[in-house]
Amino acid sequence: MTDEQGELDRSLLLEVTHQGGIGSDGTCSMAPEDLALTPEDWLLTRGQDCSLTRHLLQSLCTVLLHHGLPLMRVTCFVRTLHPMTSGNSVIWRRDKPDPDEIRVLRGIEDTQAFRDSPLPAIFEGAAAIRRPLFDDRCPMDFPILADLKAEGATDYVAMPLTFSDGEINFVTWVADGPNGFSVEQLSLLDRLMAALSLRLEVLARKRVTRELMRIYLGEDPGRRVLEGAIERGHGETIEAIVWYSDLRGFTTLSDREPPERVITLLNDYFEAVTIPIEERGGQILKFMGDGVLAIFPLADNARQAMTAAALKAAQEACILIDALNARRKKSGLPTVGHGISLHVGDVHYGNIGAPERLDFTAIGPAVNLASRIQTLCKRLDTQLLVSGDFASITEQSLQSLGWHPVRGLADPIEVFRLPEQTAI
Repeated sequence: MTDEQGELDRSLLLEVTHQGGIGSDGTCSMAPEDLALTPEDWLLTRGQDCSLTRHLLQSLCTVLLHHGLPLMRVTCFVRTLHPMTSGNSVIWRRDKPDPDEIRVLRGIEDTQAFRDSPLPAIFEGAAAIRRPLFDDRCPMDFPILADLKAEGATDYVAMPLTFSDGEINFVTWVADGPNGFSVEQLSLLDRLMAALSLRLEVLARKRVTRELMRIYLGEDPGRRVLEGAIERGHGETIEAIVWYSDLRGFTTLSDREPPERVITLLNDYFEAVTIPIEERGGQILKFMGDGVLAIFPLADNARQAMTAAALKAAQEACILIDALNARRKKSGLPTVGHGISLHVGDVHYGNIGAPERLDFTAIGPAVNLASRIQTLCKRLDTQLLVSGDFASITEQSLQSLGWHPVRGLADPIEVFRLPEQTAI
């Protein structure tokens, strides 16, 4: 799905920016002997060195240009499994050093721009769609054709990319030679499709795996699991700031509200909490009913910075939840209270569970104490509490609320909050 005005609704396209050009990470570098290969042979051999779709497309187009194809632009769209996006589109242009990458949000198929494009026919099984724009008799039945012709295009070809499970994606080839693509060049592109589909399917499956690991496990746990940290009991002891937050009155609210309203509330609440945590460098480890467990790992050279980041994230979450409650109150919906606690200590960070069902999380006394401190928020009428251990390592001025007993500990603990006048 391309980014040209008139083909798709641009409000459902999110551009992904990249640092550095093709080959900046050492992948898919082109040697003279690579250009001597036929495009099919290059895909089946050297193409396996490309770790990203945009690298593969850039290098393939370089080979095709070397073999005389008058390529002006190539677009490749591959579906994905993601809660926000329906697929990813990579757009190569001959006059740009690095392809654009576009995330296509869910809902694109419901737009008029999509219905007016060649793509529905491809998804419904068309073998290919060609529009020879150099021919005055060419039907201009898709809005994108007029845009491309105005840019100098002379030929447009859309072809399906069919994966092994039957999933249909697509690639479009645009030429600007005087007579578009020759019969031989079209045959070459057609012969490429099986090998190109194979390469793209491998890259797509790897990408989906990485994204789902990140979405369901978190950025760091997902990466560790993919790198092989899958043995039960495998993990390490790290020092971290532990975040524990929970809603108050949620059980009562969920008893009297319809399930769909409860789900909406939870989603809005989790969004308000997780955005500041992730933006400030924390790792979301678990949603537990209406609770959130997260950590901010501490490094010797960044202890103060991470401590300040965790506290700032908690303040921002409180502001976002207050804004959420204000919107709900204005709409006549019930509001909810909440509590956030911050503690610091050693945690075991790794895999626990049954042989065939593991969880990558953090456990230990520091986690238990963080959850106990959170329960004091309601009693002390505050949204945010931190432990004495956390207070001892932060440069932020804090107000002691005294010593309080907590379940599971013989001795009371001292807890702190931000002074009332403290602002973000």
